[in-house]
Amino acid sequence: MSGLVHLCGLSWHARLPVPGPLDIPAAVLPLLVALLTLARFGHEVLRARRARSRHLGVLALVGRRSAGLRATVLDHELPAVYCLPGRCPRVVVSTGALRVLSSAQLDAVLDHERAHIAGRHHLTLAAAEAFARAFRWLPLARAAREQTAMLLEMAADDRALRRHPRETLAAALYEMAASRTPRGAFAAGGPGALVRLHRMLGPHRR
Repeated sequence: MSGLVHLCGLSWHARLPVPGPLDIPAAVLPLLVALLTLARFGHEVLRARRARSRHLGVLALVGRRSAGLRATVLDHELPAVYCLPGRCPRVVVSTGALRVLSSAQLDAVLDHERAHIAGRHHLTLAAAEAFARAFRWLPLARAAREQTAMLLEMAADDRALRRHPRETLAAALYEMAASRTPRGAFAAGGPGALVRLHRMLGPHRR
């Protein structure tokens, strides 16, 4: 908080130059920023949790549990693998994905999704979403939301690459590139798959 005050060119004990008899400490401004973002964060967490709960209810009716995959299998032609993080985490695999992915590719994608769950990435994404909604007029806020989602996918890629070859995960991402997911879920494919493929197959740098 003190650093944010100084970044705004104020001192901790400064007063805001407002008209009238009000005497408002400068620290109120960054405090309001923090409270607004925190309130938005709570709202985003609850909203995503409700969306996941609704989808879990649907999965209970139309999905079937696979003990071997440790995932829920959903009858759908489009190849898709995604996870629903939170209190009752669930990894979902479509029959289309089972049809087009090899055993090694499927294992790599499942490890990618479990990395999202283990890393609690949904909380980081909720924080970025809260910042973007609280300050939607700021280009930085909008960019932060998009780039945070991409970086979380890259982090899950890196976790999966500890156990699987790059070519295996890259081939799986290629098959999953057109997949779509419900709100509150993380998908192995999606619109950022091409950027991740370039990063994965390019010269390896720390």
